[in-house]
Parts: sequence; C-alpha cells; structure tokens
Amino acid sequence: MKNRKMENRKMENRKVKTEENLYLKHYSILSNIFYFVKYFKKYEPVVLICCVIEIVLSAILPLIGIYLPKITLDLVTNQVDIGHAILVLGLFTLLMMGVYGINTAVGSGKYYLYNTQRTNIIGLLFLKSLRIRYEDTESGEIKKAYWKAVETALNGDWSASSRIVSGSITLTTSVLCFLLYSTVLGFLSIWMVAVLIGLSLLSYLISLNRIKFTEGMREEETEVIKKYYCVKNSMGNVEAAKDIRIFGMNHWLTKLRDISLRELREVNKKRTRKAEQCEKLNFGLSMLRDFMAYGFLLYQVTNQGLSVSEFVLYFGAITGFSGFVSDIMNGIAELREAANSTDYYRAYMELPEEDRNNGNRHITELEFPVKIEFRNVCFAYKEILEEGAKENDIKEDIKSKTENSTNIFKNFNLTINSGEKIALVGVNGAGKTTFVKLLTGMLEPDSGQILINGIDRNEFPKEEFYKLFSVVFQEQFILPFTIAENIALNRRDEVDEARAWQAVEKAGLKQIFEEKNITLDSWMTRRLMESGIDFSGGQRQRFLLARALYKDAPILILDEPTAALDPIAESEIYESYHKYSSQKTSVFISHRLASTKFSDRIIMIENGEILEMGTHKQLMEKNGAYARMYEVQSNYYK
Repeated sequence: MKNRKMENRKMENRKVKTEENLYLKHYSILSNIFYFVKYFKKYEPVVLICCVIEIVLSAILPLIGIYLPKITLDLVTNQVDIGHAILVLGLFTLLMMGVYGINTAVGSGKYYLYNTQRTNIIGLLFLKSLRIRYEDTESGEIKKAYWKAVETALNGDWSASSRIVSGSITLTTSVLCFLLYSTVLGFLSIWMVAVLIGLSLLSYLISLNRIKFTEGMREEETEVIKKYYCVKNSMGNVEAAKDIRIFGMNHWLTKLRDISLRELREVNKKRTRKAEQCEKLNFGLSMLRDFMAYGFLLYQVTNQGLSVSEFVLYFGAITGFSGFVSDIMNGIAELREAANSTDYYRAYMELPEEDRNNGNRHITELEFPVKIEFRNVCFAYKEILEEGAKENDIKEDIKSKTENSTNIFKNFNLTINSGEKIALVGVNGAGKTTFVKLLTGMLEPDSGQILINGIDRNEFPKEEFYKLFSVVFQEQFILPFTIAENIALNRRDEVDEARAWQAVEKAGLKQIFEEKNITLDSWMTRRLMESGIDFSGGQRQRFLLARALYKDAPILILDEPTAALDPIAESEIYESYHKYSSQKTSVFISHRLASTKFSDRIIMIENGEILEMGTHKQLMEKNGAYARMYEVQSNYYK
C-alpha cells in the first residue's frame, strides 16, 4: 500500500512537472538581458540611457572614494600649501557630490520609468491573448501559461522586468568595479590579484551552489506556499463565512493551516541551513583573503617602502574588492531568480498567432439579411497530450491536438434562412454554446463548411467576419467606464451619441435613465467610482440589448443571456429582442423555453445532433422530447 502511494505521488509530481514545462523554454541570463534591452529600446529607451549613466557613475564613485584618502595624505605628507590643499580637496569633494547627485537622480527616474512598464507588459500579454486562436486560449494549459505570465508583472520590485533591470545594473557595475580595482591592485602585485580572484571565484562557486539548491527547492516551496495561501484565503473569505459557520469548518481549516505552516517552516529551515553553511564558508574565505592581503600590505610597508598613502589606497581597494565579489554574486542570483518569471513571459509571447486578415472576400459583398448553412460540420474539443511532452513543444502540440478528443458535432447539417429567427434548445452540454462559437468563427470545424450566403466563412478575414454579429453571451461583460463607452465598446470621443440614445430608448431604459438622472457620461459599476451605476439583472440584460442595437449587426445571437432571470423578466427581455430583430437573421439559444414562442423554427439538439425541428405547435403535436421538456418546465409555473 505504501509503495503504491509513493508511486502515485511520483506520477502526480511527474504530471505537474510536465504541465509546467509544456509551454516553457528556459533562457540564459544573457538572453533574458538582451530580450529586455530590445523591449526597453522599443517602448522606453530612456531607461537604457539611464542604466548606462548609472553603471558608469556607480563605478566611478567608489574609485573616487578610495583615491580621496590617498590624495589627502599625499597633500599632508608633502606639506602642500593650505590654499592649494583646500582647492584640490574641494574640487574632489564637489566631483564626488556631483557624481553622487546625478547618479541618484538618474536612478530615481529610471526606477519610475521601468516600473511603470509593468502595466504595459500586462497590456501586451492581453493583446497577445487576442491574437492567439480562441480555441487555444480555452486550453487549460494556455490559460495557466497566461496567468503565470501576468504574475511576472504583478510583484512590484520583484517583477521580472524590474529584477532584470536592477540585477543587470548590479552585476555590470560590480564587474566593472572589480576590473577597475583589479587594475589598481595590479600596480601593487599581479600575483596578489590572481590570489584574490582565485579566492573570490571559490567564494562564487559556494554561492552558486546555494543558488542552485534554492532553485531546486522552488517547486516544493511553490506547492507549500500555494497550499498555505489557499487555506488562508478560505479562512479570510467573507463569502464563505456562512458555510464555515453552518458546517463547523473552523477547526478543520485551523488544522489545515497548522499543517501548511509546519510544511512551510520545514522548507524555510532547509533553505536557511544551506544559506548558513555557505555563509560560514564564505566568511572563512573572506577572513583568509583579508588576512593574506593585509599581511602582504604590511610586508610592503615595512620591507618594500610602500608609502602610507599608497597603503590606504590599496587597503581600500582590497576591502572594496571583496564587496564587489559579493555584489557580483548577488547580481547573478537576482538575475537567476528573475529567469523563471521571464521564461513564463517570453514563452507566452512566443505562442503562434492566427492570421486574422487572411481572406479575399468582403462582407460588403453580402446581401442582408444573410443565410447561414452548416454543411457536414464535425468538431471535437481536443486535449493536449501531456505524457512525453518536451519543453518548447507548444507549436507542435497546438498543431497536433487531434488524438485525445471528445466529439461535439459529427456531420452536423443545418440551414438558417435569410431573416429567419430560430430557437436552439436543449439540455446543458447539448452543444448550444459550441454552435455559437463555431458560427461566429471563435472555433474552427475539424471538417465540413459553414457558409454565409453560400460563401465559405473562411474566405472572409476574421476582422471583417466578426462585424456580422451582435452577440449577447451568458457572461455579462460590463466595464467600469461610462455608459456611452459600455454601449459602443469604444472610446468616449468616438461614440455616436444620437445612436447611443436611440439604442437606450429602444431597449426600454429611457424611463430608468430619466428617473435616476443617468447620462451617457455616468459611470458604470462602483469599482472605480462610488457614484457608479449598478443595474438590476433585468436592467443589465436590457443594457446588453442596447449594446447589440448600437452595433446593429445583421446577425443577432442570444446565448442564454437570461439564465439568471425569473421567467417573467426573461419573457419581457425576449419580447424586446424579438421586437428589434426584424430584418436580421437571429439565433436564440436557451435550455429554458421562453424564447421559442418568438421563433420561426425550433431546433432541439442533443449530443451535438438535431433531435427535433419545427414550430412550437408542430413539436407539441409530435409529443416528443421537446414536448416533454416543455411540459416539465411549464408544470413549475402552473
């Protein structure tokens, strides 16, 4: 039993690793640096200029710092005129203050600029998601990849772009200072520089071992942290308070919290122990390095005639030398820690995109209202095979997702005549929403054709094809912007106000707007504005009708938009849609039957096939599946 559990756990861990690596390619530190150099060159080139200035000035500052005491001692020992000494020291001090001031100002400006780019990165990820095939964006793996990529920009100073910038500056500055100090010490003894570099390299290898150990624990730590925050968020979730009280979950959640805290402490102990071991070794090496270096300096003073000012110079250089080695390691560690986040971002941004401008026909050629035909359409949702997946296989996986699938439609045929209003009904999971996605071009059939006025819909560019549809989906997409922007789904200065008011009036919202003094410039929802407008369920559906009327597309689709409403409100909404759907080809989709009395024809589907078709009267007389569903639903209201 124990062996079986261990084997199951290994299989589960292997599955998790496979899922995480499926879309992930690991890039080198240098590759990540150059990637963001190109990014900032395109979107915020001032950041690069600031980085160069900061690196140069940050390298000059410590060099001035070790030369200032030497110059001071030289002035004193050489008994230079007091006026001359004050002038020299004053100029040096002004130089140091000027360099420090400019460096601080440049660093602050750069910090603001590269941190504001995180918003742009999230925007680029969103725009990228719109260029990927919709079918692929519905994949669980690609959804996970998207949110992992978004998370790389949501961690403040720990975000990928921020850490790449700060880590690159730290590393480059430290390497430059290391080389400058090595040059200074080279005038004293090449052998001493070689010894110091050798000991520093050994110290670096020890720190590298610690970094690799920490990276090796990242997956374990992530799982523990995820579990801890899952429990913590559940305990702090106000919406769950009723369930927690009624079912007495508090003791259980407290126990889960204690277990996750204990696991988190164990992970931290492992990491801390390793860090302490490495720190002790590095401290020992540092003591040995300093002892040898200072002993050599004392020998040079007593036996080789090294002056006091030179002793101070080299003493400062050796002290700084050790610090820069530590900074180099910190810079590398920061860049390595930023690498995983950068990998997720880059992996998502490199996903293949669909060509939305491909097509040689135009919707202006069509006569309205249009005729729609599904001809031998086959479609199945595909699952990406996880076993044996390799890193960076995403393009091949997306192209070959044809094996492990579930058929939704098989040789599906349906013709919707010009201007016809059909009701597509069936139980949940019958394929109604998939039908909408296929019709609107969100999904591509595996075989068969979808024709608009006899023309294969793939002959129209996607960007144009989408203009044929006004769709009200189940999900209510309302933004915390103005009424006008939410109706037109466009910028405020591009909204046709007369057309918007006409849509509001036709949707039956004019009286509500007048009573509550709502204007086109009123804000919706209270997420951004406390005075924002929150409509009731029925009012929201009328508002979505106004949006559909504003677009005034030739094909109207309602994908169960009234599922959350009571039957009376649902009936009123469908009456409004029916009233303004003349001269439009319309598809009303519902698992409830409120829409059927407004329709020219009812199509009942089950398991992706047409089970029954006809008018309400014909189907009731047939006394089949539709009639049974109608009777069952109507019994609740009798």
